[in-house]
Amino acid sequence: MALIKRYKSKIHGNYWLGILKFGLLIGFGLSFILLFRRWLDDPIDQPVGFIENFSMLGLIFISVYLYKMGLKERKISFKESYIVGFGSGIVGSIIYGMSLYGYALYLDHGLQNRCFNVQRAIESNAHLSNADIMYMTTPQAIALSGIMLSAIMAILWAMIVGVLLRNEKGEVISKDKTFKI
Repeated sequence: MALIKRYKSKIHGNYWLGILKFGLLIGFGLSFILLFRRWLDDPIDQPVGFIENFSMLGLIFISVYLYKMGLKERKISFKESYIVGFGSGIVGSIIYGMSLYGYALYLDHGLQNRCFNVQRAIESNAHLSNADIMYMTTPQAIALSGIMLSAIMAILWAMIVGVLLRNEKGEVISKDKTFKI
């Protein structure tokens, strides 16, 4: 018996359309949370915090659930739910990064100073000069780190959502026969 099992799963819907549509939903949802926190006078001090992470989890869950409900038989495998969740999380991360750039550049001029203070307080950045840390906290760097951090979290959240929402199991492909798990 091989250490790696091969699975055969069926894609039931148009996941490219789902990725685009629900990626826009996630991106605008995260951007709305960013603006809502500004309106509540709770400005951010880092590109991605707990609120944004757990909001992304909820938005990915809603996205994959809506995608699943739009399928003909409402059957979805782990592979398809992961593809939709991860892809829409990446698209949402890019949109969130663009809105974070506009937010840092035009709406919240103190964000760069708050990020500077956070980076200066980190012990591993003690050897860096103030100019280096200022370069790390430009609006472009804040937006790029927002995109990267939320994209990394999309990997984890899509995996969790894929496990929770799958309702069709893949078939194990073996050399002598095919059987269901």
